[in-house]
Amino acid sequence: MKITKNKDDFGLTVNVEEDKDIFGITFGGNLDLYWYIHSNEEIKDKHKVFRITKENYKLYELFEILYRDIERINLFDEELSDEEKDRFRKYDNANYKELFNPKDKTITWYSDETAKRVGNYLVIKKKDDSFELNFHTQDHIDGYDRDFNNAYYIPIRFRNSGSRYTPFNCAFMRMYNRLDEIDDVNDMCHQLHMEEYLYHLDHPKVFVKK
Repeated sequence: MKITKNKDDFGLTVNVEEDKDIFGITFGGNLDLYWYIHSNEEIKDKHKVFRITKENYKLYELFEILYRDIERINLFDEELSDEEKDRFRKYDNANYKELFNPKDKTITWYSDETAKRVGNYLVIKKKDDSFELNFHTQDHIDGYDRDFNNAYYIPIRFRNSGSRYTPFNCAFMRMYNRLDEIDDVNDMCHQLHMEEYLYHLDHPKVFVKK
């Protein structure tokens, strides 16, 4: 897993490279957040999977925090009351029942780029020791604006104003703001976490320098 970070006038872009796929997170000039998958091979069946493992434990930990924040509805510095949280769980405020499925352990986000019926969507699935990022596209329907994608690229937009899932965009933005804390496992200055060491024992080839 190779991680690269680039800063510009808008903010930070983080790319995570594994084999022939790149998963990226970036902040756009329109002040919205974007996640995307880019592959050197044609994406088949309108679906592409990228896995976040404990190879880089700091990155994995950020996904754990994101998942926990969505699950527990931990969105702001000051914790919401149980009554406020029930508005999401019981009454489906902000489409929470679509967003979070406790039975399947999934977070599902339909891109805010266009209508849900035709938009790209992302499913984050929590596994025992990894997070599975499933990027999907849908068929276009006449009369709807097209979402951006091609045979090698699927983006997901998280609006910071006007999202169907507001205020849960705050959890994704908080995760984005923490991305500057991570470094590449291939960097000489990278401090090996115990979880990474254990992962290395099971997957020794991932720590071979390129």
